[in-house]
Amino acid sequence: MHQGFEQSWLAPIIRAFGKQRYLLAALMALLVFLPVLSSDDVSPLWITMLLMVIMLAGPLSLATNAFDFYFSLLLGVLMTSTSWIEEFFPQYQVISGLTTMIFFLTLSVLIFRQHLMFRFKSSVTGETLLAAVNAYICMGIMYAFAYFYLLKVNPSAFTGTFMEGGTVAFEACVYLSFVTMTTLGYGDITPQIEIAGVLTWTQALIGQLFIAIAIARIVSGMMANDAQ
Repeated sequence: MHQGFEQSWLAPIIRAFGKQRYLLAALMALLVFLPVLSSDDVSPLWITMLLMVIMLAGPLSLATNAFDFYFSLLLGVLMTSTSWIEEFFPQYQVISGLTTMIFFLTLSVLIFRQHLMFRFKSSVTGETLLAAVNAYICMGIMYAFAYFYLLKVNPSAFTGTFMEGGTVAFEACVYLSFVTMTTLGYGDITPQIEIAGVLTWTQALIGQLFIAIAIARIVSGMMANDAQ
């Protein structure tokens, strides 16, 4: 815990819930329950509520740095606020999508910076490994939202299995995101405009660089621990 929180009223909350495993559970809940929550028979407010849980779990997992905590919390509040507004005023969906993408991108970068760039003076622990997983998933979710709102603006941005009855399925965007980031590339969904192509190739590149850097940092950290 950052020393600035030791005497704060937040200290008990951070000690109890400031763990990477809680963020991972929230992220996996979003991905696993997404097909059910996206059904027309289920209120979209459930997705917003899951985003609220991530909005709390994410900053708490970054509480080793006061700036990271408060900055990510501010972005999380903006994300959930605009998500609630979008439910009642659909014309603001672009703002909602932008704040959501910024939040998950920031979360991914800050988690990676804290645990995989500047934390190797201490032991590589389970928190380090979970942080790598969380940063990777957050990046995938960020790109999924980018694809989703791009299709909202331009439904012809991709061809494939996105369109069902004239609507864009968010879970299909999640599928495209992680298939692209892992460079699995089934080819069942393909970009049709320039910005869509830019998004897919940058995600494929970032995904491979992320894995390579994360593994290198973890292995070097473990070797340094063994040498001590």
